[in-house]
Amino acid sequence: MGQTHWGWLVAIYLFLGGMGAGSLLTAAVVELTGERYKHAFCPTTLIGAGVSGPLVIIGSLLLIFDLGAGKMEPWRIIYMFTHFTSVMTWGIWLLSLFIPVSLLYGLMEIMDNYPGILAWLRRFLKFLPATLPYRSIRRVLAGVGAVLAVGVAIYTGILLSVVRAVPLWHTPLLPLLFLVSAGSTGMGLTIDLGATIAVPDVARRFHALPIIHIVLIGLEAVLIGLVLAVAWLQGGVAAESARLIFMGPHAVIFWAFVVFPGLFYPFVVHAYAIGAGRHGFISGILSGAGIVIAGLFLRYLIVFSGIPVAL
Repeated sequence: MGQTHWGWLVAIYLFLGGMGAGSLLTAAVVELTGERYKHAFCPTTLIGAGVSGPLVIIGSLLLIFDLGAGKMEPWRIIYMFTHFTSVMTWGIWLLSLFIPVSLLYGLMEIMDNYPGILAWLRRFLKFLPATLPYRSIRRVLAGVGAVLAVGVAIYTGILLSVVRAVPLWHTPLLPLLFLVSAGSTGMGLTIDLGATIAVPDVARRFHALPIIHIVLIGLEAVLIGLVLAVAWLQGGVAAESARLIFMGPHAVIFWAFVVFPGLFYPFVVHAYAIGAGRHGFISGILSGAGIVIAGLFLRYLIVFSGIPVAL
């Protein structure tokens, strides 16, 4: 038995919010380290900056409507900005800053790759200059966006960890786990999956990619293990939540949709890539898809396996 108050919409929000933040963080790192400018076309920054805002917007709307505000009285949403002692208020302010920065960053990337968009915009916005200092603007947006992205990724875990009534969630390890998972899913989407499809030999551009991936996968595996171990040692409903995930009714999802596609397989692929200096086109795509799928089901398991003390 798991909790039934928070369902799929919250799990999807946690997933989209984390992956959106991780996507922008990946693009920002490639931008700020100068890797973006070593090639004429960089699909990683284009995808990472382009999808981050829309992903977080969709996730935020799902969260707002699932929590009740906006279903019957949408004007009540404004009150969410004013309760400064509430974690929800901290989150909505963080999202309100992240979304416009990420959308503007994405627009700058798209306009730089497709110059005709600026010419089209100038037909309606006459004040726009004929050329823009794309690199300078992007670096500022990438720096600010990276800080906000870390905050958004951590917040997706804090949203659950402050719920004292659910022992599985009430741990400082959860925000750390969601931060690492956000980075992993962001890289899986923007590099392993998206960039590999756009530029099949993209793995050759990022020699440190396999090492970074293995570090993130290792950290994620350790944190998942710690969250479950701490819950198990607490006993009571916390231990029952851990049992649901590890060996109970949710175990099939845990092993088949989280451990194998999101941890084991990507680890093997990137360990091989370190030795070979590259990874294959198909293995890269499968690794990215597996990491993304695992990110969704990890949050599903955490949400649905959390048993309230009252039960």
